[in-house]
Amino acid sequence: MRFIHMSGRNRYFGTVEQQGLERRADLLWQIVKDDPSYCFHGRAVGLLKRRAVDVGAQIALARLQGLGPSPQLTPETIEARISEIESADLSVEVQQRWSADELGVTMSRDFLRNSALPTELTVYEIGINTSDEEFDKIDDLTQSCGILLPSSAFLRGDAGPAVCLFAKTSDGRVIGFAAALVQATCAPSEQGKVWWGFLSTSDEWRGRGIAKVLGAMAMVSMADRYGLSNFETGILSENAASIAVSKKLGFSTSGLLDLLAIDAQTLSKG
Repeated sequence: MRFIHMSGRNRYFGTVEQQGLERRADLLWQIVKDDPSYCFHGRAVGLLKRRAVDVGAQIALARLQGLGPSPQLTPETIEARISEIESADLSVEVQQRWSADELGVTMSRDFLRNSALPTELTVYEIGINTSDEEFDKIDDLTQSCGILLPSSAFLRGDAGPAVCLFAKTSDGRVIGFAAALVQATCAPSEQGKVWWGFLSTSDEWRGRGIAKVLGAMAMVSMADRYGLSNFETGILSENAASIAVSKKLGFSTSGLLDLLAIDAQTLSKG
């Protein structure tokens, strides 16, 4: 049985617990959106305070939402915060922050000149006409790949510029997805940054470059349509497949890390 939580026209994705996370984050964002200390791209409100002593605010975010992200920290800050977070009986996850600029857009253009999706696939972009059935299929795909979609306001572009692409077979199956969307924040240093990724491909279609093509298309479209070319993504160090795709499209490690504080009690295994 599918459970869908919505606030107004906004729709949340993933498991029931993950939908709860997105709903709490959406409501929290209405309170803190004018504070430059915070950012949001449709899944969990993140903390932009980057000193080690700001760990208390990150722990509070995790308690409220279930997940307390804090992006672009130095390894030294990460080390200091982890001990405090674990002392609060929370778990942690660390991702490498990768970034790409105009060179990445150029590399994506070059890649697309010589690469294409299989002819039996058709690419669609999420928008106001995307049906509930299509959202269900995209959600099922990304969940199968261990990826949580942002809320629909971000996917549709209601919350800011976005290019979210999915590939369908002739019989209507959604087998590939990639997205690029602007993170919501009023922090001057973060303006214009595009969160890129969510790369997903169904098992039977893997190894044919589908996620890479869709990811390249999303980057080029963001640059052409909105003039944006500052792309960011977070990748686990052991995720060799995502690292390989990102390198091919001009991403490189920034030397900074993203730290996620996780409260299993609030998240309820979401």
